[in-house]
Amino acid sequence: MPPTVPEGLGNSSVLGRLLEEISWEGPRVRGYRDGGRGRENVLTAEVLGTLSYLPRSVFLAAVLRNAHGADETRELVAAEAEQATFTLLPDESRLSPNGVVVQPDGVLTTPSCHVLIEAKGLGRSAFQPEQLAREYVCVLRDAADARPMLLLITASPPPVPVRGHGRLSLEAAVTYHLEDVLARTTGIGASDDDLIARIPATIAWTTWDELGKAVESAPLDLDGVPPTVSGTIHRLRDDLLRALAWHGSSISR
Repeated sequence: MPPTVPEGLGNSSVLGRLLEEISWEGPRVRGYRDGGRGRENVLTAEVLGTLSYLPRSVFLAAVLRNAHGADETRELVAAEAEQATFTLLPDESRLSPNGVVVQPDGVLTTPSCHVLIEAKGLGRSAFQPEQLAREYVCVLRDAADARPMLLLITASPPPVPVRGHGRLSLEAAVTYHLEDVLARTTGIGASDDDLIARIPATIAWTTWDELGKAVESAPLDLDGVPPTVSGTIHRLRDDLLRALAWHGSSISR
């Protein structure tokens, strides 16, 4: 019988969520013996987990402002970054009861915005055929009265690789299967045309390289900050940049 979890507690830590994801790998778990180098979930946990602990109005805001697309919502999320709730490797969401499952790599909520984060690896990782349509519909529905944004972190700028379709623009990657996904979704009242028209204002993207450069060059004023605090910030920032370099170097092996 599993142990009883006290009310209000759950597996919400970055490490705990990562271990839960790894537990589903089965025999493939051997691939983590080198520390998960180059593995998508490990890269996401190490980089975005560290980013969530750095001063958000400086570093997370810099990453968002250095990204592309959904300009108004990106700026609003950046302005509200310090108030954000950041969940990595969250529980799945269903587009309908007992229906299609969506499991993004992160969910970020601020007082005004609801953001899904989808991070792809630094290698040849491709989106599943319906993945972007599902996540786009999911963020629009789950945002309710908040402003929705789907933030993609990829190895290279769009067009993005989609399994079975080659490289597609973000709009094409969403619309190709949008009608089929909507047919299996509850809680969306808008028409296909309305949803397609909202893509530019909803989908944002950045690359891992751009993320690293934004973190490295983020303006940071530590005058008057105790040395122990400034030292912690520098160590966290350096760990994030080191993780990006370590995972990136696995591509050439």
